[in-house]
Amino acid sequence: MEIKSIAIYLDTENIKGTLNIQDLLDDINLKVTAQHENTKTIFAFKKAVGDQSTIKRFRSQLKELNFEIQDTPHITGKKNRADLIICLDAFEKIYIDNPVIDLFVFLTNDSDYSVIMDILRRYNKEVWLVATEEDAQRSIFKSAADNILLISDYQDQDPKLKLKQNGITLPDIKLKTIKDKRTFKAILKVFKSYDVDMPYQRGHTNNSFRLLERTLDISDTQFKNFNGLYKYLNEKGIIKLTKDSKKVDIITVTNKKLVNRLLETKL
Repeated sequence: MEIKSIAIYLDTENIKGTLNIQDLLDDINLKVTAQHENTKTIFAFKKAVGDQSTIKRFRSQLKELNFEIQDTPHITGKKNRADLIICLDAFEKIYIDNPVIDLFVFLTNDSDYSVIMDILRRYNKEVWLVATEEDAQRSIFKSAADNILLISDYQDQDPKLKLKQNGITLPDIKLKTIKDKRTFKAILKVFKSYDVDMPYQRGHTNNSFRLLERTLDISDTQFKNFNGLYKYLNEKGIIKLTKDSKKVDIITVTNKKLVNRLLETKL
């Protein structure tokens, strides 16, 4: 099995509103393993940089997830040194090359980062960006990143905004226990990382689920096993369950908006 080593940098100066960092890490894991089968991901380095006021909002999450936290007080009226520190740190990683980092992930809206992103790619490193929808459309970022994730996918949305998205008819989901709900939410996170109408082997989906829920035994849930889980999801119209020419079970997500809406819903 191949191991893909990841470094992630959060510039807290550029994070407005909330952020569920665990959801972000989970999604990166799932997207990497969806692209590269038989791959295990390791977050070899996790760092958050910003001044005290911005770090304070995320400190409990950062400590829980073992991020290195670096306070960078403002040295002028507006600008601090977070971008410089992160860029130099990333450059040092490729210079020392121990541990070897395969994927660098930056959460920012500062175009200054495009310089280090270009340098990393020049050294055959994969670079992802987490940014706002507006910044994701900027040419300077699109040309410097191999993949761009939207920060809004990991933030609590305004209830008024959710009401505007209620055009989706939700299936009748009845879950009996906390373990049932954990199972359902975890498999939805897996499906969120999938491309619409792309076929995925059931075994790969099973492994991705176990990546998120290592301590959960499906036999203790109302689904009893993966067969029961996928049958339930197929009946609710969340996935399409078929077989390929070799009779291998294939899972296809047909409606990502439904998956995202169910993830936002309190079950």
